[in-house]
Amino acid sequence: MKILIAPLAALAETKGPISRARALAQTGLLRGHKVAFCTALDFNYQPVEGVPNYFAPIPSPFGTPLAIGRRVFKIAQKSGLQARRIVRSFEEVLHIIGAIHPTFFPRDVKAIRYAVRQFQPDVVFSEFRPAAIVAARLEGLPVVTGLSVPAHWRYASSPKFSGGVRSFLVELHLPPVQSVLEIFDWAELKFIASSYKLEPMEGEDIHHVGPYFGLRPPSAAPMDRNSLIAYMGNGTISPNLLQRVITQAFRSWNGSVYIASQQIPPRDVGNLHFDREFNFSQLMPTARVFINHGGQNSVMTGLVHGTPQVVCSGKVFERQYNAWSVQNLKAGLMLAPEQFNPTELRDAVSRLESDPIYAQNALTAGSELLALGGATSIYTALEERFHK
Repeated sequence: MKILIAPLAALAETKGPISRARALAQTGLLRGHKVAFCTALDFNYQPVEGVPNYFAPIPSPFGTPLAIGRRVFKIAQKSGLQARRIVRSFEEVLHIIGAIHPTFFPRDVKAIRYAVRQFQPDVVFSEFRPAAIVAARLEGLPVVTGLSVPAHWRYASSPKFSGGVRSFLVELHLPPVQSVLEIFDWAELKFIASSYKLEPMEGEDIHHVGPYFGLRPPSAAPMDRNSLIAYMGNGTISPNLLQRVITQAFRSWNGSVYIASQQIPPRDVGNLHFDREFNFSQLMPTARVFINHGGQNSVMTGLVHGTPQVVCSGKVFERQYNAWSVQNLKAGLMLAPEQFNPTELRDAVSRLESDPIYAQNALTAGSELLALGGATSIYTALEERFHK
């Protein structure tokens, strides 16, 4: 079987789509399938040996020229604008990163259609990329998608941002939509990288598979570990604030502290280790607590390693949902942006360390997620449905 994987791209730091796409690609190769990407070469992109990548344009924030767009998110973080903006839906996320801008969306669809004609896949996998679903529909190909509860239009939508896409669909005589998020419903199968307990959504075409990447169950309880990990991605907490608060809170902590950010210069300062990225699969088994921004990949990574979390989601709807899920499981704690200071962060970490119920619940949730099968379960469903 041939699978074309089309993950969402962005100029912002966001590792979720490409990391899930890489897990899908690697699993597909191991199962004997032919796999290709169609994704933009943004700074989140990481190739997979043996997987060609077909050209795709890079979306630019709000549809601005790329030369300007490359600076937009950095300026927003440094000015504090990003911390103040309330993001109400995934539709608004797509608008902010420029993925559904009226001039960009048709170009993205065109690029994916070209990749389809060159690679001739049996199925297209859209990783949160509506343009890939539209392209597959136009090419008469089966299409499946990654999805989450907060990214679905029934949870939250902002149709005012999708006028250009609606007009484009009308021109192509495709089914009309009010929200661009309704396009996800066109996919024949939807894969949720979580569990039903965390993201309840029902339907014969919906599969809860847990994190796509394969992992072994945790070998040590969190309280027997000796490190902290902090990663805030492109979120409410700026790199400068992250660096300052972590340094003040944990420079004398009894263990190693790893801080990942694309915008912080790599260096070691005593027990503090700063780098643009770390291999979380290697580091997380040593982590006593994971401090993060509530992105789906981050939350799932923490849970499958059985690591209690401090989540500061800020004003982004999806991350708020994920943070509430972790806190409701009593596998971690939420912090509001105004609480992200050395005293309150240190207190939150101490609370997770001192109460074993958080570690116990994180381990239980992680085991349940791993049992869902991840990318292996995805390919089992694909092979049953589309293998010729």
